[in-house]
Amino acid sequence: MAPHDDTRPALEDALARAAEAGTLLVALDFDGTLAPFTDDPDDSRALPEARSALEELLTLDRTYVAVISGRPMRFLRSVVDPDGRMLLSGSHGAELLLDALGDAAADTALQLSPAQLELLAQATALVEAQVDRYPGSRLELKPTGAAFHTRTMADQSLCARAEQEMVEQFEQLEGLKITPGQHVVESSVHSATKGEGITAFIQATGADVTLFAGDDVTDENAMRELGPADLGIKVGTGQSVAAHRVASPEDLAAALIRLSELRRGALP
Repeated sequence: MAPHDDTRPALEDALARAAEAGTLLVALDFDGTLAPFTDDPDDSRALPEARSALEELLTLDRTYVAVISGRPMRFLRSVVDPDGRMLLSGSHGAELLLDALGDAAADTALQLSPAQLELLAQATALVEAQVDRYPGSRLELKPTGAAFHTRTMADQSLCARAEQEMVEQFEQLEGLKITPGQHVVESSVHSATKGEGITAFIQATGADVTLFAGDDVTDENAMRELGPADLGIKVGTGQSVAAHRVASPEDLAAALIRLSELRRGALP
C-alpha cells in the first residue's frame, strides 16, 4: 500500500501540479465521494460545493469532468449530469457515455446474453431472500447485478454476518462477480471494472494528467490505472493505493474548489 500524504501542503502541491496540465481529466466516484451516503440511494445528490466546483471546471479549456460509478447510466444521466456535459461511466465500467466529446459512436450500451440474464435473475432472488431474513436491509437492482445493502438494517450488529452470508450465497453462482463494499455486497454478471472506465476516458480525452477520487473497494481498480503524473485521492478510511487522502466528501469538495481556482489561474 502506498503511503498517504494526508497533510494539507502535500495535497495542495499535488493539486497545483495537476492544474498545470496541458489537458486535465477530473474523474470521480459518486456515492461517498461527491455525495454523502443516504439511507435511500435514490435520494443521494452531490454536495452543493462539489457541484459548484465541477461546474467551474467544466467552463475551463482543456479540462474534462467524468463520473465513474456503480450506478446505472439512467441515474447518472438524470441526476448527476442532466445537461450532458460530463463523461459518464455506469455499472462499474460496463456503460460508457462520451456524448460530451461529440463521440457518441464510442458509447457502450449494455447487452446481456440470455445466460447473463438468467444469472442476474438468480442473484436477484438470493438478495430478495436475504432481505427477508434481515429487516431493514434492501435490494438494489442494477443493469448488470443485484446489490445487498445493510446501511439501514434494524440491528446494525448483524451487518457483518449478513454481508458474509450474502458473499457465500453469491459464491454459489458460477460466473458472478462479487464485490463487498461499505455496508454493501455488490454482484455483477459483467466483468467490467472502473479501471476500464477511467482508461477509456483517458484515451478519449488525451489527458496529460488525471485526478481520480473514490471511497470504496471498487474505486481501487481505477486508482491502479493512474500513472506517475496522475493524482489519486482516497475519500475516508480503508486501504488504498492512492497517494493522497481526505476524510469526507466535504473535504473532497473543498479540494475540488481549490483545484478549480488553481486551474483557472494556470490557463492562459
